[in-house]
Amino acid sequence: MSRIGRLPIPLDGVEVKIAKGIVSVKGKRGEGSYPLPEGITAKVEGAFLHVGRADDSQDQRRLHGVTRAEVNNRVLGVSKGHSRTLIVQGKGYSAEVKPKAIDMQIGFSHRVVAAIPDGLTVEVKPGQNTFSLIITGNDKHLVGAFASTLYKLRKVEPYNLIGFRYSDQQVKRKAAKSVVT
Repeated sequence: MSRIGRLPIPLDGVEVKIAKGIVSVKGKRGEGSYPLPEGITAKVEGAFLHVGRADDSQDQRRLHGVTRAEVNNRVLGVSKGHSRTLIVQGKGYSAEVKPKAIDMQIGFSHRVVAAIPDGLTVEVKPGQNTFSLIITGNDKHLVGAFASTLYKLRKVEPYNLIGFRYSDQQVKRKAAKSVVT
C-alpha cells in the first residue's frame, strides 16, 4: 500500500462532501474540490478522510498517493491556507499593493506591475534595502505559480544577493571577481 496514500487526512473543522467522483471541501477560508481519478475512492470516517484504491496496479498505486496529497492540500487550504514568502533585496527597491495588482520598483527603468490572481492576497513588509512579499491563498498550486512568476522577474544574483528569493532558499554567495597579476 502507498505510504502516503494510506495516511488519514484530519478534518479539523472542514466539511467534506463526496458525490459523483468529486471530493468537495468547505472550511472557514472558502471552498475547494478535487475530481477523483477512476479506481480511487474516498470516505469519511469520524474526523478523518481516507483515500483508497481498487487494485495494486502501478497506475492505481501512483494515483493513490497523488490523490491523497491533492485532497490534503485542499483540506489544508480551506482550513489554514497556504502561503509563500519572497524576500526582495536591492537598494531603492520598493513595492505597493494596489486593489488587484502589485506595483514594484525593482531596478528596471520602469515600474513593474503584476496582476494578483483571484483568490490570492499579497502583503508587503518593508525593511531596510529589502522587503518581503507574503502571498497567501486557498489553492497551493496558485500560490506557488504566482510566487514563481514574481521570482522570474528578477532572480537573485549570487554576488550581492540582489533580486527575488524564496524565504527558505539557500543562495551560496560568490566571492567578488579578483584580478591576478
